[in-house]
Amino acid sequence: MRDSTRGIAGFLASAFGFTWILAGIGALLGIRADSGISYLVLAGACMLGPAAGAVVQARLREHRSWSWLGLGFKVTDWRIVAFTAVAGISIMPLYLLVQHLLGDGLGFARFGHVSFTPERMAASLSELAHRAGVEAGQEESLLAGWPPWLVLAIIQFAALLSACSVNLLFMLGEELGWRGYLWRATAHWSGLRRIAFTGAAWGLWHAPLILMGHNYPGFPWIGVAMMVAFCALAAILFDWTRIRSGSIWSSALLHGIINGSAGGVVLFAWGGHPLWGSPVGVAGFIALATLALVVLLFDARYRKGLLVAVGDQPAP
Repeated sequence: MRDSTRGIAGFLASAFGFTWILAGIGALLGIRADSGISYLVLAGACMLGPAAGAVVQARLREHRSWSWLGLGFKVTDWRIVAFTAVAGISIMPLYLLVQHLLGDGLGFARFGHVSFTPERMAASLSELAHRAGVEAGQEESLLAGWPPWLVLAIIQFAALLSACSVNLLFMLGEELGWRGYLWRATAHWSGLRRIAFTGAAWGLWHAPLILMGHNYPGFPWIGVAMMVAFCALAAILFDWTRIRSGSIWSSALLHGIINGSAGGVVLFAWGGHPLWGSPVGVAGFIALATLALVVLLFDARYRKGLLVAVGDQPAP
């Protein structure tokens, strides 16, 4: 395969430029992560940056097809898409288990606490209502008779449903770039090199939003480094599903499930330090690493391919 250095540089310049300029304008207007709807609109628009970079570089400069970017339906292995959905909905329950074991079991205060009780859910809803400036008082009756495990299952199902529908456009906004253009442009690299580079670029791309208070409130600069580490770990799962499914639809689904389910953990977890006890903190790192290890243990074909280029991997 020809050297793709120029293409990679062009894509990153477009993707980062689109998002960072847009986020910079938002910051100048005083928008922060706690600004409510204005921040949600800004963040949603910023997510389209990687797709813009992919379209500019692949379609306008290199004249590639849409299928080259991973949008083909016919080549998609939908069994892997289904496996990806199962993996995706297991991440947040696994994170809660890690936080509970480290925080409540081993007593590491920075990981906070986890409790699956109606009282905990009611307290969490009351706190959320207070933060939003909404009068609380109906939390107990609202959750009466709802087993916590069922609430968690509903949250995961809702995340899956939204990942297949309303969130799909925004997930493609990122995945068309990271697992579309950048994955194809680095397909002649070894798997480990591709994962490390893609994960680092993906994490660093979040920097303006992290500096605005996203994910790591109160820790903007170290938060950027933490986000790079989180994305590098997540990139293993995303790379696996991209290779094994043959398209970006599975990675977009995985992305949507993660984004859609993360907020639900606040019903059961509290008191964790943003860098340690959050889904994108050390507890989340452990959950991702555990799931990635399971994938590597059970998928020998993908495991062997980590040391070779995609085109050099053995046939199934």
